[in-house]
Amino acid sequence: MPLMIKPCHTPANELKQSRAVDVWRETLVEVARRGFYGTAGIEISVQDGTIQTIRRIVDQIER
Repeated sequence: MPLMIKPCHTPANELKQSRAVDVWRETLVEVARRGFYGTAGIEISVQDGTIQTIRRIVDQIER
């Protein structure tokens, strides 16, 4: 039987989770286009179940 872990639901986490989704959508709009070569990602730092920071990482290759 798999172990079920419940996410930490706090007002701060709710806002950060929503912001993380928005950042991901914005990043996709930026990179999912013709002419973009590179990588993109979202990094979420967490301490004791609470989201601390959201970092957008875009590494574009100039061609």
